[in-house]
Amino acid sequence: MTTNHMISDMTSRIRNAIQVRQTSVTVYNTKITKSIADILLSEGFIETIIPISEKNTKAKFITLQLKYTGNTGCLTHIQPISKPGVRIYSRANELPKVLGGLGIIILSTSKGIMTDKKARSFGIGGELLCSMW
Repeated sequence: MTTNHMISDMTSRIRNAIQVRQTSVTVYNTKITKSIADILLSEGFIETIIPISEKNTKAKFITLQLKYTGNTGCLTHIQPISKPGVRIYSRANELPKVLGGLGIIILSTSKGIMTDKKARSFGIGGELLCSMW
């Protein structure tokens, strides 16, 4: 799978799990999905990341424990932005704000995968991967 297919798969799995109020979701363990999961953890959208390994091999999947407050999930919207056929890039001074800064955009930059707020502080742009709130 390509990078954007992995991101699209991950966002779809998380969105579907939240809609049916599952407590966890399993996604492929790649560098990109792990980076996005780390951002979700640091931003408070998920509780934990659990690697799933099989017979002393490197973990092929990770399980994300979703976080809920009351009847609603902490992550209510997640949507991929760039797609394999249409890649969306943005400069640092043109990065869009989600919900007036309440949501986040995850982007791929020359310094790695990071949130829009961190990219603005570094003054770098990149490919917009997904938005969430």
